[in-house]
Amino acid sequence: GFDAWTNRYPQDMEEFMAAYPPDVHPGYLGITPYVNRNENYFKFLYTLQEAQSRDGKMPWPELLDHAAQQLVDSILALVMALAATPIENRRDGNDIMSRLIDLDFDGVSGRVRFTANGDRANPRFSIFNFRRTNRGGTTSWVDVGNVGSKIGSESIDVKEICFAVAGCGLDSAPNDSYPAPPDKLARWVPIVISVIVMLLISVTCKYFLVARKKKALASQMTEIQKKMDAMKNIDNELIDIDQVVEEAKKRQASLIMKRAALQDNTPATWSDSTDTLVHVSPEDEEYWSVLEKMRLTLPDVFISKLWRVQNSSLWSYYSFHKDRLEMNNIQSNERRVWHGTSSLDPSVVYNDQMDGFMMQ
Repeated sequence: GFDAWTNRYPQDMEEFMAAYPPDVHPGYLGITPYVNRNENYFKFLYTLQEAQSRDGKMPWPELLDHAAQQLVDSILALVMALAATPIENRRDGNDIMSRLIDLDFDGVSGRVRFTANGDRANPRFSIFNFRRTNRGGTTSWVDVGNVGSKIGSESIDVKEICFAVAGCGLDSAPNDSYPAPPDKLARWVPIVISVIVMLLISVTCKYFLVARKKKALASQMTEIQKKMDAMKNIDNELIDIDQVVEEAKKRQASLIMKRAALQDNTPATWSDSTDTLVHVSPEDEEYWSVLEKMRLTLPDVFISKLWRVQNSSLWSYYSFHKDRLEMNNIQSNERRVWHGTSSLDPSVVYNDQMDGFMMQ
């Protein structure tokens, strides 16, 4: 990739090389696209640098790498393909492509040939060794051979390679198990480690505290669940009782209706109207009788309108209890009282089938 530094130098070279003793080679091996040592090409580049210097221009600090060589060969390949294509077919891309595939020449980046798919045939790669040029001296990348994309296509002399620790001039590559040079710890590393240890201790303590709280919470939840189960059982029993009471009320209402159908002694003041509420006009004696009874306790009261409640079910229910008392020789002690309804709709009371009271 573009960040690879084979045949290049890291920016922090002095700090990088400080990790190696003066008598030890870095020993790195890396590959790049093939770098052809074409004398004419390099002579041209050197001449170009000299011309830039004479013209007062800033010359390139180093010679162009393999990318420039491939660019040159790409231009040459296109020119050669166009030259081999008849003039009338030079707008035909397929024809030009077939001419490119047939090319075979020695370029500045090496042998240039193509596969049927248009890829470079058997591309080669240069192998570089990063080593010291002398004991304790400078370092450089040294071209030690090349390799193709097929097995057995390598061209390399192991004796030209300087390996880390093992040194140079070996007949075969050394074993990879030799130790790497130790890294020097920066001053901030122990501080960071101490902070991490403290954080781990803090997290561990917090974990145990949370675990203890979770255990206590689980115990509380178990007790709450037991109470909830007990309350659920009670609620089920209450529902069963409510159902029994509801059935009893329905049965009671049915019996009251039957008794009302058989009962003939309705109040003498009732009319033949089938309405529950029957209007009482000032011409009726009952109107003035009610007003007289109200003024016994409320002297300033007046009647705006007056209706008589003719609820057969309520009257039957009332008569049943009154008759039951008299059958047992108990004085009924009947009284007339006033029933207010506040903001409640009065129809809730006078249409009741049970007792005719606002139960609040």
